[in-house]
Amino acid sequence: MMPPKCDACGPSATRKGNGSDEFTLVYFRPTVDHPDDWAGHPENAVWFCSAHLPLAEGLTGLTALEAMGRISARLP
Repeated sequence: MMPPKCDACGPSATRKGNGSDEFTLVYFRPTVDHPDDWAGHPENAVWFCSAHLPLAEGLTGLTALEAMGRISARLP
């Protein structure tokens, strides 16, 4: 599993404290079938900080790539 880092904040953003209580893992529609013994970060799971979490609301039926495209379009 990847450590919590908001994908909507962007790579240049810095956040104080990476406590898992500040982030939520959102699962979008999967596009890959992993074997039962597979370990790692799911391709459809995206971390969001509390400020950007509302942007993911109602988009979980989309793939992560589709959802992040829509979320990115709504960011300043």
